[in-house]
Amino acid sequence: MATDALPFIPARYYARLGELLAGQGLDVEAIHAKAGIAAQTLADPEGRLSLPQVEGLIAEVYRVAPDFPWAFELGRSLKLSSHGMLGYAMLSSPNLDYVFQLLARYFRIIMPTFRLQYRRGGEQDEVLLTVAAGQSALCLQFHIEAIAVAWHWEILSLLQGQMPAYDLYLSTGTPRHLDRYGALKPARWHFGWPIRPGFRILYPRGLVNRELAMADPGALKLAERQCSELAQQTLKEGRLVEWVTAMLTYSRDVITTREELAALLNISPRTLDRRLLDEGASFRELSRQIRFQRACELIRAGQLSMLEIALELGYRDSANFTRAFRREAGCAPSQWLAAQSA
Repeated sequence: MATDALPFIPARYYARLGELLAGQGLDVEAIHAKAGIAAQTLADPEGRLSLPQVEGLIAEVYRVAPDFPWAFELGRSLKLSSHGMLGYAMLSSPNLDYVFQLLARYFRIIMPTFRLQYRRGGEQDEVLLTVAAGQSALCLQFHIEAIAVAWHWEILSLLQGQMPAYDLYLSTGTPRHLDRYGALKPARWHFGWPIRPGFRILYPRGLVNRELAMADPGALKLAERQCSELAQQTLKEGRLVEWVTAMLTYSRDVITTREELAALLNISPRTLDRRLLDEGASFRELSRQIRFQRACELIRAGQLSMLEIALELGYRDSANFTRAFRREAGCAPSQWLAAQSA
């Protein structure tokens, strides 16, 4: 694989790991040198590491000190401000629904080796973390645990400690430091999730609509603009389809058109089309697929009438929506739902 095709990860997280290493009395310079990481890269707020460098660092850390819960402690030490502009956007958001949509759109800015998805449901709302880039088993396990622990503390802080019980399923096995998870209340932690590498979080219905104390529309607009500028790196890393899919899926009423997405990337709509074509996709096809997926989710949830679903998806009336749905599914929405239930 060519070096310029590899994902690059913000170095600031591993600078924080270096502080933890130093706190345990380890030779941080030797560990970084073994992984081929320069001190100036870690000191640079905009510094980035390649995936091989990160894999080498994690391997060396566990070779030198295999018994310390590095991932857990790193996750616990991170704050919303650790994530740069995306963290400030989260702090300024009106509610968790908006926070999760932001993360689904821009997660690759902070951790491009993983993909985050967010789905609203009838009784529970779901967050999924899955793998976007191949990596060593140790590196994968490290990041899944660190991200899950950081996620818990950061969402808890957004809610000012007022969090109801929820379930978090990790694909990693039960850790030796299980006793430390007792402090992560009110989360119910489940290990060995067999579906896929990553984690799944289920929140009780209604939680995502809770207003956040530090909501600031002006600050949010500024932070989102800067996140969009950072997302332009997607063009250079050949992952435009993934970004457009996330934007269409999670922006909902905010950004829906080809022209608006192109403007976010500071390119023309024709250039957007051409770059999508280079990756074997088209905006029209992606938009069609995502609209159908969203329709299925809304029908399955059963909270909206057909007219309300039609209007939310941009149709003029329920008849137009039903015709479009029939073209995709081969049957009317009511028949599709009955088949799903059966």
